[in-house]
Amino acid sequence: MGNFVGSFILFQTTLDQKVHWLAHWNYERQEFMLPGAKKKPYETFQHCLISEIEKTFELVPFEDFIISQDPQAHLAFSDKPSTEHPSEHYIIELFDFQALKSSARKILDADLRNRWVNEQDIEEGTTADDFPIAGLFRALFHKANLDGRLS
Repeated sequence: MGNFVGSFILFQTTLDQKVHWLAHWNYERQEFMLPGAKKKPYETFQHCLISEIEKTFELVPFEDFIISQDPQAHLAFSDKPSTEHPSEHYIIELFDFQALKSSARKILDADLRNRWVNEQDIEEGTTADDFPIAGLFRALFHKANLDGRLS
């Protein structure tokens, strides 16, 4: 990934008495990740995410959803996945939905590119149907203390 400056949406639900997070298939990396995008130089982190949700899920901002004004977390860190790969550097903001219409929630649930993943899935790095989950998802899960969040 190299350098990444961008934002992701944190969307959680409770299924079978466990907190699950929305993960979206990343075609380029062939793995599930939090829905989000790389920020363009002229965008704010929030606007970057609003544009991505609008484009990816065809949801209308302020009609179907509203993103929280302040991020849940602002993270800046480096990671070296292996000795063969160069260090990767990240500046990331994580946002919550402030509001999400029930019809928009149904769109997210019905989208075959999405999965609901729980802490065990994230730690193991695979979805319940054996698709890979990004290592970055796991890193963000721990760095933003998502396991400590209540639904």
